Amino acid sequence: MPNIAVLLTCFNRKDKTVACLKSLLLTVENYNHNATDKFKLSIFLTDDACTDGTAKAAREICKEEDIHIIQGNGNLYWAGGMRMAWNKAISHKHTWDFFLLLNDDTTLRPYALTELMNTHRYCIGKYACPGIYSGITCATGHPETITYSGDVFGSGAKGKWYRLGPADEPQMVDQCNANILLVPQEVVNRIGIFHQGYIHGAADLDYCMQVRKAGFPALITSQIVGECEYDHLSEKDECEKLIKMTLKERRKYVFHPTHSDKDYLLFVKRNIPNKYLISTVLRKVRLYCPRLYYHINKVRGLY
Repeated sequence: MPNIAVLLTCFNRKDKTVACLKSLLLTVENYNHNATDKFKLSIFLTDDACTDGTAKAAREICKEEDIHIIQGNGNLYWAGGMRMAWNKAISHKHTWDFFLLLNDDTTLRPYALTELMNTHRYCIGKYACPGIYSGITCATGHPETITYSGDVFGSGAKGKWYRLGPADEPQMVDQCNANILLVPQEVVNRIGIFHQGYIHGAADLDYCMQVRKAGFPALITSQIVGECEYDHLSEKDECEKLIKMTLKERRKYVFHPTHSDKDYLLFVKRNIPNKYLISTVLRKVRLYCPRLYYHINKVRGLY
């Protein structure tokens, strides 16, 4: 019976976290009903000082499951909370076959785990080694709108990327999201978990690129396996927002962990080092002269 450690972090989104956990239990039940290799489930949830009763609700929903609530200090943000859950799982007495990373605002379709395991088998069959597998998500009730999956780069300079959607079979990607991400233990044994330097964002994109550098495949599922709203501004919309701010407001914005230049530049430095210097300069331009930054990107064809 394979062991799977499910990793989540939450902060005051009780209703979404509850919906996520309910969908998780349903997809595991669906998989185990039809499979011979039935999964034994353990859940590691970082409660980053929630004040809305998320942890209590999670315990109630998962009262018949092996659930571990890890207490955060309220300042872990996404990357920090996921690292805490992941480290707790690794230090646990079990030896895991897989780690399933979930965003707590994501709901899984009943066949999600089946599709993820089919992707794993496809990877073993085609590449003769395990990889990591990102589940495609769409906007709620709108399967034509892909929100998270994986991306391929369109140029050697890696200035533009293209998001992939469903296909006849799993597809290789250059970077992928961890809204739904299945990671075999063999991959963790080689490259570890999310890099310690990330505060909130880009840790999943970095992880995928490090996986590829280590020689493992990174695939997206062939089907949509969940729903999750895309809650990020586009580069163009974010720049237009910065233009309307005062310098003081822009400083506060770019230093806040949820849209930090620090995470972005760390990602560039680790994965696209030849772009690090120009990216650092452009981020300064973005802070002090956002109109100029806007026009530079327009000339580059990014808008």
